[in-house]
Amino acid sequence: MANTVIRWPGGEHAFRLGIAELEVIQQATDCGPEFLLHKINAGQWAASELIEVIRNALIGGGMGDEDAKNLVHRVASQQPLILLKVPAQSALSLCLFGPPDDAVGEDLPAGDPTPNPGPGEDGSSAATTDWVRSSVSRPGK
Repeated sequence: MANTVIRWPGGEHAFRLGIAELEVIQQATDCGPEFLLHKINAGQWAASELIEVIRNALIGGGMGDEDAKNLVHRVASQQPLILLKVPAQSALSLCLFGPPDDAVGEDLPAGDPTPNPGPGEDGSSAATTDWVRSSVSRPGK
């Protein structure tokens, strides 16, 4: 899988979680990637889990081990920890599911646009209340 540039409180960096990075995360957190993503999504994360995911995603994206460690620890000590949640979710989601299919700003497929309905073709049903009233027999009348 290719690197993905993610903007997070530490800046704009390439993130990638390959097998080697996932193994490090699994050993450090005792969680597989999908279980860890579920924990993070459910708000049951530990700070060390978010830090571990982001640090390893930076390393997988090409940053040196020490640089990634220093950057993540600096950001974690200077920013609210909740700001690390989304980048950790993004890194794990990209690893598990790949990039989103429909990127913002993506061109529409070629071809004719969806035709606009003509007069009387707006999709509404014909009025049927007159027919219902005249065809329903009333008892005693």
